[in-house]
Amino acid sequence: MSSTAEEIREAILSVLPSLPEQTLSCLLEKLLSTGVECKSDLKLIKEEDLQELLRPIQCGKLLQAWSTEEIPCSITQSPASTNSRSSTVELDTWPDSFKVPWSKMPHGIKMAIAREQRPTPRDRREMVRIIVDEMRLSELNPTRSDCFTVAKMIAKPYPKSFADILKDGTRIGSGYASLVNQLKTRVEHLNRDSMIARRRRRCNNVHHGVGIRLGRRWPAQDGSLVSPHLIIPQAGGQPCGEMKQGKLALYEDMYRTGKIINPREGPAGADRGHLTQLMEATYYLQRKAINTSPAPTIVQLRSGWPYLFTQKELYNHFKLLTDISILEKMDDSIEDRGKMIVQFFRQKPTNEEVTRILSRFDAIGSTILGPCVVLLLMAHFKEKSEALILQVDATATPADVERSVSLPDSPRLIVQGETLTSVTWVMSIEGQVVLSLHPNFVAGLANLFATFYNFNLEYQEEASCTLEFIQRCFVGINPTTGSKNSTAKVVSKATGKVVEKKKHSMNANVCSLLRKLMDFDWLCM
Repeated sequence: MSSTAEEIREAILSVLPSLPEQTLSCLLEKLLSTGVECKSDLKLIKEEDLQELLRPIQCGKLLQAWSTEEIPCSITQSPASTNSRSSTVELDTWPDSFKVPWSKMPHGIKMAIAREQRPTPRDRREMVRIIVDEMRLSELNPTRSDCFTVAKMIAKPYPKSFADILKDGTRIGSGYASLVNQLKTRVEHLNRDSMIARRRRRCNNVHHGVGIRLGRRWPAQDGSLVSPHLIIPQAGGQPCGEMKQGKLALYEDMYRTGKIINPREGPAGADRGHLTQLMEATYYLQRKAINTSPAPTIVQLRSGWPYLFTQKELYNHFKLLTDISILEKMDDSIEDRGKMIVQFFRQKPTNEEVTRILSRFDAIGSTILGPCVVLLLMAHFKEKSEALILQVDATATPADVERSVSLPDSPRLIVQGETLTSVTWVMSIEGQVVLSLHPNFVAGLANLFATFYNFNLEYQEEASCTLEFIQRCFVGINPTTGSKNSTAKVVSKATGKVVEKKKHSMNANVCSLLRKLMDFDWLCM
């Protein structure tokens, strides 16, 4: 095996160590046949180059790793080129040569680094002031990209002290987002009275987005918005993994003849042993139907794939889509991190509504943690609980809910009775109840969250912070780019025109709360 092939083989196995040898050989041959000559060429590989041999999540993992990793490629220079005269072009910018002034740091920062501990919030704020002062010696108004480069210099060598990592090792986003926000906020604070703060780059091209059904459905072509490591098959793409055209035709025929989907059996048919296998086999067809443009309505999807709207198959579809067992993940997170969140707000209530919810929770004596955690998050972000959870009478049936409640288009969890004590729920999408009564709030939250990914739905703006927090802290989907939040329209101060508001990789309010929780988790618990 050539040295190039060996390097590419190692680059694959470093991301997918359990890849079967036969698949690895085929993939290696495929990459070499496309013209890959060294490891740096892997950055140019597209999803369509891999999808014939790998599942979508495997494709996504490789593409993300290769796009972010610095892969050097050795180039042999000929004698003629070394002897010829050439001009040197300086391409480095000031952030690349920036030196973190560690000698100026407060004693608490130096001790935290030496002990591999997180510094106190006070020491961290002092560190940010020192670093920004040093940055402004080179550039009075560093951009967010500049701040990201500097934050990476700080956090990468000392991840235990400065990276966005929870105590259990979970990395949040890029791992530097909270430090980037602190640096940029400090820069904007120092420039608040300066003309330089009002500089704006004029945008020649303003993107108004793709026509999305009801302003909520994502275009299927944008895989980066789906999850941190997954690219969904396109509506007109090829089936993935081992799904060949012959098998696909067979499954399509089975689907059309009703051998997979039999509406007469109702939801109970989801418990049939072989149904899950057939639903998994037709996963490509389900994604093709969901990603159709224009996007189908939920009524149309339920008509074609009724079992996709059962709890079991919602979980299974989400598992295939993201490689996450959503119910297990949500259960563990609510039990572990939910307790930490409640303790944090007990010690540091952020507003009156947070205090009121905790008082009610204590007065009722409820032992159900899930509803309290969600309500506390929504209260902290100043989001109304109705944006995610609706209350109905304790005896209401799904039919009663549809008749008596004005259900919104975006997904809602509808609980019977008092939210803090109720466990029985139904779920609605597009004004219709799609899941019947179930006595487990965490299961309801897992189903609610899964629908956003399974059906390519944007987070409703009025609950976007809470949903993004659940995504990152509870479910563990932490993309460095892309967001499921809707893009707001604002008036540009530079041009006076309506443009799409710039959207960062992580909501600043979510990032701030996560940083405070990380400090609380490391320093107080």
